[in-house]
Amino acid sequence: MNRDLTIEALLGASFDCGCGKHHSTRFSRMIMKSGAIAELPGLLEELGKKRPHMVCDTHTWAVCGEKTAEILRAASVDLTFSVLESPEVGDLPADELSFGKLCMAFPTDCDLVISVGAGTINDLGRYLSYITGRDFILVLTAPSMDGAVSGVAPLIQNNLKVTLNAHAPVALVADLDIMTKAPMKMLSAGVGDILGKYNCLTDWKLSNIVNGEYFCPTIEGIMRGAIDKTMKAAEKLPERDPQDIRTLTEGLVLSGMAMDFAGNSRPASGAEHHISHYFEMQFLFDGIPAVLHGTKVGIGTVMMLRLYELLAGMEKPDFAALRKSAAERPPFEAWETEMKRAYRGGAPVVIDLEKKNGKNSIEGLLKRLDVIEARWDEIQALAASAPPSARIREVLESLGAPVRPEQVGVCPQYVEDGILYAKELRARYTILQLFWDLDLLKPAKDILMKEFVKDEPR
Repeated sequence: MNRDLTIEALLGASFDCGCGKHHSTRFSRMIMKSGAIAELPGLLEELGKKRPHMVCDTHTWAVCGEKTAEILRAASVDLTFSVLESPEVGDLPADELSFGKLCMAFPTDCDLVISVGAGTINDLGRYLSYITGRDFILVLTAPSMDGAVSGVAPLIQNNLKVTLNAHAPVALVADLDIMTKAPMKMLSAGVGDILGKYNCLTDWKLSNIVNGEYFCPTIEGIMRGAIDKTMKAAEKLPERDPQDIRTLTEGLVLSGMAMDFAGNSRPASGAEHHISHYFEMQFLFDGIPAVLHGTKVGIGTVMMLRLYELLAGMEKPDFAALRKSAAERPPFEAWETEMKRAYRGGAPVVIDLEKKNGKNSIEGLLKRLDVIEARWDEIQALAASAPPSARIREVLESLGAPVRPEQVGVCPQYVEDGILYAKELRARYTILQLFWDLDLLKPAKDILMKEFVKDEPR
């Protein structure tokens, strides 16, 4: 397989890969064209579904949900639906309250869940379908994030972003008449999410080098192709040509399929997502309106690619000195106190994760330092292969997308804490953990703060 494969060639794919694993995806049907929602009745008949339950929020109901309901009812489909109230400011959170409302309105005799929306509504619907054992269809309204067809749902639990198993859709319906009218901020968010793969794929390979984590060149190739095509389409997105919207959507869909193939979100999520999730948590604690996922990921991507630039130009560290000073790292108790401050109500989950995985343990650090020293040239070559952060910043700015945390309301203290502690959200090796291993995370934080934040934390 190569990076030029089309989505059509991968629909419902199931194959033994050269990486040694068997890859498959539940996603097997896509209708992406002008007037696509008119084909929903025929799709339901083909799937043998008679009593679908549709999930929207007030925004997506106005954009597409009401029209979808009219089409289905005109075809004598026994449709029920739930419409969540969208907040006046910001975006609907995918949290326990939103999900609980859907559960309370869920008709037990339905045989299919249909989400009409993009990020939050997609994630809520796919998780609802999963826990109720129903199939899932997504009617996509905007190419704003890469979870359209993945088999996981990033939801908010106790103010902490968690990734839960969910149903990938058996079909995706994307009406280009609707998609081309999506707000520019949603299009730029989709681009931000896709360009984040430059960093996460580099993080994935870095973990393969340092930790021996499983890595699949086939999946990487699929994602690289999607990124390359999106970069070309991004320049013309403001013109809203249906073909460019389609290219962006296909890139996001391929990202979801890559997660299905890998069995987790590793091909689509690295340190740039961890930074995004950390910012989102703080918004929730402070009651700040939510910001589009891909928008925050774009900001995190520019910041993390800047770290790879620093790594590429770095002199080889004194590994003997690093081993000698390893025992002087702050003890677990001091780290735990910092987690309680930085993560607040989400701290117990983060602390339990570290107790289970011990990624900051001295034993694990010393083992990784041996590998990092032995493969230093390979690590630096990997860092040099990442695209310049300025190029990604340029693309995002051309679309009117934010590129600094303060542009979306992230205060300096949260930026600092995110750089230092966002790595604690997941037991995954990323560029942030590497800088911690080299005892350079705090100096790197100072550089990023000067370049991306106007005011220092109080």
